Amino acid sequence: MGIPTPRLFTPPLMPLTRENTRGFNCIEFAKLIGQPFLPWQEEVVKRALELRPDGRYRFRVVLVLVARQNGKSRMLQTVALWKMYVDNVKLVLGAAQDLKAAKEVWQQAIETAKSTDELKDEVASVRWTNGEQCLTLTNGARYMITAATRSAGRGLSVDFLCLDELREHRDDLAWSALSKTLQARPNGQIWGFSSAGDDQSTVLNRLRQQALSGDDESIGIFEWSAPEGCDLDDPASWCAANPGLGLTIDEQAVRTSLSTDTPATFRTEVLNQRVSQIDEAIDVSAWMDCGDAQATMESVRTRVVVGVDVSLDGQHITAVAAANSPTGVRIEVVGDWSSTGAARAELPALLERIKPRSTVWFPGGPAAALGSMLRAHRPIEISGAKVAECCQTLADLVVNRRLRHNLDPLLTSQVGQATKMPVSDGWRFARRGGVGHIDAVYATAGAVWVAASQPIVREPRIMVFTGQA
Repeated sequence: MGIPTPRLFTPPLMPLTRENTRGFNCIEFAKLIGQPFLPWQEEVVKRALELRPDGRYRFRVVLVLVARQNGKSRMLQTVALWKMYVDNVKLVLGAAQDLKAAKEVWQQAIETAKSTDELKDEVASVRWTNGEQCLTLTNGARYMITAATRSAGRGLSVDFLCLDELREHRDDLAWSALSKTLQARPNGQIWGFSSAGDDQSTVLNRLRQQALSGDDESIGIFEWSAPEGCDLDDPASWCAANPGLGLTIDEQAVRTSLSTDTPATFRTEVLNQRVSQIDEAIDVSAWMDCGDAQATMESVRTRVVVGVDVSLDGQHITAVAAANSPTGVRIEVVGDWSSTGAARAELPALLERIKPRSTVWFPGGPAAALGSMLRAHRPIEISGAKVAECCQTLADLVVNRRLRHNLDPLLTSQVGQATKMPVSDGWRFARRGGVGHIDAVYATAGAVWVAASQPIVREPRIMVFTGQA
């Protein structure tokens, strides 16, 4: 069974009672309309609706972080209705990165209001027109929805803002627009719901850090997540991240996810743990399995090819050597620079010293800045559909443990932040929208693709004869 109390949370100022939180009233409302809260949801409303001594809500911003399918949406629509019917708010605004998601919760609230005897008589009107969706009650309370964009909510004065899937906010534009709709509401609240994100979830990560620091007591956090460093197959960790386990989620469903998800996906979607990136292009666990700190290129140096690539901002350049061998393609970073000027000054001499069979690069990418120089060193140019082929070949060799590398920290770091960009029926490494440089990954992919196509030369075996028959 899931654990109903959050693993990480902002503690109450004092023990919660009917006098210092409106949560108990909200719980009774949920029972009245036939949608009683789950135990973990009761914990949320009691804590999130805590009152200050002056009777206003303690928290202006409430973060509820929990793994998927635990009942966030049902709780959100019930709280929204309670705000309208009982808490006397004038405007509820539901926002999500996708308007369809916000509309789903809004429609559930309408269905509940219209089908519940205690609520239906107070429904004044429902407007369904796109961009103008609005549930209005006879007391004047309204429930509207919007997509989370840079212009969302402008011109509105909101009492209760529901933000779903905060992890999808990759910049501050939507947050800046939406959060300011409560500036003139002294008792307004923003409730942000989400499962864990990645390094690109800028808004979620910043708010979570602020809440956990405790520096601003108007920001509350209630997080159900597995402890850092836990094993993926630890049932206790499943219970910590999934308070609805045994209620809305079946244990077998979790086990199926464990066997079918990538580790990064399982951690963020089921264990509610932040990962460096979700849509990983290269299996980081498999990459580490391919590592050997003592590995060298000495035995294959006569068959080496060198891949070169430049970061999108031109501030990092990497050269990677690769050669085929019976144990897999061996790779090694042989040079890196922080500017194209430094690369122009040093790369030619490096290539003359290594004397690679070929120099591999991508003329359609930022390495074009070094094109005239690279074409002077036995070039192989990769463009068009072959770029995606290179990227997918590298990922495939890694997952099948057919790559050998010496755990170079620069390359390993870039592998960990490489994500996929869909192209046609496949994908390539995403240069735009990532969290850092991936030139070393592209250089590796090019060199590996060429090296893997070359015949494997068997390393000589040393025979020792003892003289015995």
